[in-house]
Amino acid sequence: MNLKAKIPSIYHAISPEVLDIEIPAETIATCDACNHCRSPQSPRINTKCCDYHPNLPNFLIGYILTDEDESYELGRHRIRDQIKAQAGVTPYGTVPPVPYYQRRIKESNHFVSSGSHELRESLLCPYYDQGRCTVYKYRNSTCVTFYCSSIGGVAGKSFWNKVKTYLELAETTLSQYAMQQLGWPPAQIKTYTVGTMDFNVEDKKGNINKENYGKLWGGWAGREEEFYIKCYEIVSKVDAHTFKQITGLKHEILEVAISDTQKNFIKNMLPEKLVLHPNVNSEKAEEGYTLMSLGEETAKIPLLILPLIRSFNGKRTTLEVYQLGFDVLYNMEEVVDELRKKGMLINV
Repeated sequence: MNLKAKIPSIYHAISPEVLDIEIPAETIATCDACNHCRSPQSPRINTKCCDYHPNLPNFLIGYILTDEDESYELGRHRIRDQIKAQAGVTPYGTVPPVPYYQRRIKESNHFVSSGSHELRESLLCPYYDQGRCTVYKYRNSTCVTFYCSSIGGVAGKSFWNKVKTYLELAETTLSQYAMQQLGWPPAQIKTYTVGTMDFNVEDKKGNINKENYGKLWGGWAGREEEFYIKCYEIVSKVDAHTFKQITGLKHEILEVAISDTQKNFIKNMLPEKLVLHPNVNSEKAEEGYTLMSLGEETAKIPLLILPLIRSFNGKRTTLEVYQLGFDVLYNMEEVVDELRKKGMLINV
């Protein structure tokens, strides 16, 4: 498949060279068969990886509001409810409301990597509904490019990170461009990627300061939907030449970086089956770890996952072994990448 198949259609005309490159299918991390839902003990069993509130740029919101695709009616309804509530609603697009942002900061400060079901559910995306995304067609850069485990391992993650940075550049620049074209005072346009704390509109409880909200929106206050739709109309007419002009050197650098990391992605694709090298030795290391060795190469891995490593026996598929890992809440991506590089896991 090509990258275009993964990217919202509004970008197709402005980045033809980038989006036409071929990429492998991500068969390990799939939304329909989410790895985070394999174990009843998974803290994400009711949220998948969607314990995240996306920033949606103004033009993507306009795309949602103007699209007549009936399968996304619930998403449009939720966007309209969000606009009416005014929380996290800005001329640049929507950002997480302050109470959500505070919960996210609290989680980060406690270094919680998984947390409880309750914590994950308190961070659930507002566009999530019964295991599905109600705005999937219009999703943002993070949602487009996030894979808990890539078929290309660390090289695959590197590729997707470059695509994410490229799409973030597009989101930020195009939202600002739309504002400029609509006559927004240039001195008032923030030239960076905005976030929750860039706007003094809500208190910690989410109460809206109506005066500050009115100042933020100016003459568009009360006409937010109309504004977002006009942003979409402007961006939908941007061609590849204009996009290159307004994104400049960063655009050129990222195009080359995406091409380079794509080659490495394909080169490092996981095979259908892997097997542990017959000459690999293992011995107890410090408490809780085992030391695997092959010639001069060594790898220290948690003792608890040694049975998973030995499951690479040439009979089970790579996908099956990864799924065994997720059954016990372990993502095998990094350890498999290390063992492959050191020759301890080899193709069948």
